[in-house]
Amino acid sequence: MSSTEVLISLGPDFSGAPRPDKGKSKLIATESYISIDIETTGFDPRFDSLIEFGAVKMKDGLVIDQFQSLVKPESDIPSYITELTGISNDMVANAPFVEDVLPQFLAFIGDNLLVGHNVNFDINFIYDLTRFYTLPPLSNDFVDTLRLSRRLFSDWTNYKLETMANYFQIGEVTAHRALSDSLKTAQCYEQIKKYIRENDIQLKSFTSWNSLSKHITSQTDTFDPDSPIFGKSFAFTGALEKMHRRDAMQLVVNAGGVCCDGVTRDTNYLVLGSTDYCKSIKDGKSSKQKRAEALRLAGYDISIISENVFYDMLE
Repeated sequence: MSSTEVLISLGPDFSGAPRPDKGKSKLIATESYISIDIETTGFDPRFDSLIEFGAVKMKDGLVIDQFQSLVKPESDIPSYITELTGISNDMVANAPFVEDVLPQFLAFIGDNLLVGHNVNFDINFIYDLTRFYTLPPLSNDFVDTLRLSRRLFSDWTNYKLETMANYFQIGEVTAHRALSDSLKTAQCYEQIKKYIRENDIQLKSFTSWNSLSKHITSQTDTFDPDSPIFGKSFAFTGALEKMHRRDAMQLVVNAGGVCCDGVTRDTNYLVLGSTDYCKSIKDGKSSKQKRAEALRLAGYDISIISENVFYDMLE
C-alpha cells in the first residue's frame, strides 16, 4: 500500500492528532527496559516509510535479547537516506513489508518500558502505524535519553546520540542503523544511570516547564538596579535557540528580575522562542502570546520581545 493510500485511508488526522493511550515520557533510572530505534525515509508517516526496526532487551546492564529487521518500503529509498543509513534498495528488495514485521516487533517489546534517543519520534511513528493496521496502540511508557541528557548536562554544545556516546567514551558502533543505535543508546543510558548514582541526583526533583519558575532562585545577592531586567517580570514561550529556558530564567533571576510560568497582569515581558514544532499552536501564536497581546491592548505594561532583544537586555 502506498503512502498516498495511507493518507487517504486515515484522513488528515493521521499525523498530529491526539494519540489516545500513548505511553508517558518518564525521567527514571530503571534496570529492565528495551532500547529501540527505527530507520525511516523521512519524518512524516503519511508520506514516508519505515525501513528498519531495531531493539535491545536489557536487564541489569546486560543485553539479554535483541530484535532486528529490515522492511521493504512501497517506494524506492531516496539516495540521501541510503547515504545516511547505508540501507539501499537492493538490501530491502526481499525484506518483509511493515505489516508483517510490526506485529513481531510489538510482541518483542511487550509492555516493557522503552528507552530511545529522541524516542518520541519513534514512538509516534510506530503508534501511527499501529493505528493504520488496526493493531493495539503502542502504549508503553518511555525514557528519552535526549531529554535526560539535556537536564543533566546543560553545558553540552549539542545532544546528538554521537555526542553522548563520545562523552561516555563508548566504542565505535555503526551509526544510523536501528540495531546498532539501539545498543548505543542502551550503553549511554547505562552510563547516565551511573552518573546519576555517583552524583546522588534525584530525578524526581526535575520539574516540568509548567512549574519551573518556582524552583529557580538567585545565585547572587548583588544586583544592578539600572539593568532593564531588574525588578521586571518575564515569561517565555516556545523553544529558545541559544540556550535552554531554565538557563534563561536563571539569568533573569540573577539580574534581579522575576520569572513566571504563565502570562498575568503582572508580567512585563514575554520572550518569544520558536514555536515551529508545537502542535498546540493555533493561528501561528501560542496561548501566552495571545494573552499578552490582549493585556497590552487593555493597557497593561507588557511587551512582547524576541529572543535576540532579550539577550540585548541581558547585556
